Amino acid sequence: MPRKPTSKAFPVLDIEETATIEEEQAKYLLVNEDSPDYLNKVDLIDAIRQAPNKAARRDAIADAAKALGKSTRTIKRMIEKVEQVGVATLAVGRKDKGQYRISKQWHDFIVNLHKWGHREGSRINHHQIFGYLKALASQGEKLLDKKYDEKFKEYSQVRKDLIAGKHPSHVTVYKVINSYIEEKNKTFRHPGSPIEGQIIQTTEGNLEITHSNQIWQIDHTKLDILLIYEDDKKVTSRPYITLVMDSYSGCVTGFHLGFEPAGSHEVGLALRHAILPKHYRTEYKLQETWEIYGIPEYVVTDRAKEFKSEHLKQISLQLDFVRRLRAFPQAGGLIESIFDKINKEILSLYGGYTGSSIEERPPEAERTACLTLDDLEKILVRYFVDHYNHHNYPKVKNQKRIERWKSSLLEEPELIDERELDICLMKIAIRNVEKYGSVNFLGWVYQGDCLLNYEGKQVSLRYDKRNIITILAYTRLTNGEPGEFIGVIQARDCERERMPLGELNYIKKKLRDEGKQVDNSSILNERLAVFEDVEETRKERRRQSRKKAQQKHEVKTNKSKVYEIFPDNKPAEEIIISQENVIYTNFDGDTRNNVNSIDKQIQQSKPDTNQTAKVKRRPRVAVNDWNQFMRDNW
Repeated sequence: MPRKPTSKAFPVLDIEETATIEEEQAKYLLVNEDSPDYLNKVDLIDAIRQAPNKAARRDAIADAAKALGKSTRTIKRMIEKVEQVGVATLAVGRKDKGQYRISKQWHDFIVNLHKWGHREGSRINHHQIFGYLKALASQGEKLLDKKYDEKFKEYSQVRKDLIAGKHPSHVTVYKVINSYIEEKNKTFRHPGSPIEGQIIQTTEGNLEITHSNQIWQIDHTKLDILLIYEDDKKVTSRPYITLVMDSYSGCVTGFHLGFEPAGSHEVGLALRHAILPKHYRTEYKLQETWEIYGIPEYVVTDRAKEFKSEHLKQISLQLDFVRRLRAFPQAGGLIESIFDKINKEILSLYGGYTGSSIEERPPEAERTACLTLDDLEKILVRYFVDHYNHHNYPKVKNQKRIERWKSSLLEEPELIDERELDICLMKIAIRNVEKYGSVNFLGWVYQGDCLLNYEGKQVSLRYDKRNIITILAYTRLTNGEPGEFIGVIQARDCERERMPLGELNYIKKKLRDEGKQVDNSSILNERLAVFEDVEETRKERRRQSRKKAQQKHEVKTNKSKVYEIFPDNKPAEEIIISQENVIYTNFDGDTRNNVNSIDKQIQQSKPDTNQTAKVKRRPRVAVNDWNQFMRDNW
């Protein structure tokens, strides 16, 4: 709300009436701190009043005026105020010091500009508002146009000032807006309700708290700690807690812990835990028992959408309690305070604590995280049972919260059959029953003897996210008829007794990622091997081709042999010559005759395929001059 106009801000108010009010208030002034300036004034005025005669008084007034830098008339006024009101007036300075001096119209005009600039996602700043005022003042007589009538409907003086080129300085604009924001954001702490007649303000009226299990409050938050997965100790995320508390005794009646953001199903699970009697195994190391159970008359929540869901409406109809919404956020102080205690008194001691500020998160938070979801659940159960519920109730001396809850019950809480609370369980899943009474759900096979008679039919499954090892089976009937409870079925191939759904999803994702890495590697290696095999095959084929061509070339080359007709070192003897490619030379006649005679001899004496011809070589002719021999015989 904008600050109400006062004479400090708007001098146009009645000055005489203001002065009278200030004089009435000044009669009761006391100085809280003795500043040096105040003590100096006290000494000077005291010297004046203690003066023995008029001359000494006149000299003391002159000394005071000189010391304070004021006129003697001002000093005399100060003496009169001290005599009329008291010495505290010496500590009072100017009433309007630090205030801005503008009219109420200008104040409201600037504030309304700020409000308009923060609508529909806009975020106007102080300097932009001052710039807009300068732009308006620059228009002069144009502001008399009809299009500005709506803007200045209630600000005629502002319009006149702007036409005249007058507007507040940027310092004044900043002061007006900052003063409005400060007043708007000012909060006041609630002192708390009295012991008797405590009320909770709701949108449907006030509820008076008179006894235990009358009004339960539900809320949720994200805890300030990082958790790890039990499977591989890797850091996951911060968990959510949904808490149920009894308004009369302040006891924690139940809770739900998980990784998923809180919704209507988490609220149902927390209610189910609060309503049922609670029994814990020895591994929880509890010194006391959690004795709180029953059904409340009212459930009070904030106005979040999960508290207005159809699921919660069905739960309230099933269990016969009334839902109410808080009128103000401050009405949830009881449950907000325990969230703060959990973070600061419990979680801050463990590794992985993040604190409430993301910007100031400890750098070692992820490195030191060491708690799993099951570990945190055990820690919180011990805290609620052994510490918080058995702690003294703050408004009653020597009475514990659990004792207050027990002593103020109107009747013994009703024990509810667990099957009636199955409506609080998680979403419904429809599955077909396969052989041996088994169903496939969440990638697991669940089996139970109760499903043997339902093979080939569809059943409805309900489960708790905190433990999906065990789920409940219901019949699925047509025509919208409700299903009947069949029995409990268990995960077939799981060695663990408990496993949250969030952890199962993480394990499945991890296996998928690892599977993708293996498959991609094998596929790539297989493709690479294929290409390498093809290349090697091609190289081998080229080598074989070159080898065959070389062998063929060698065979062909060996078949053609040239023999020396006139060997220098051979004696004149018969030479066995193959029939193929034999050349004879006759030096007795011309070349043509020699060739014809050779062809004729070859044709006449052509032997069979497997026979060779024996040719008698003529005696070598002794030649001394080869050139002469050629001239004579060639």
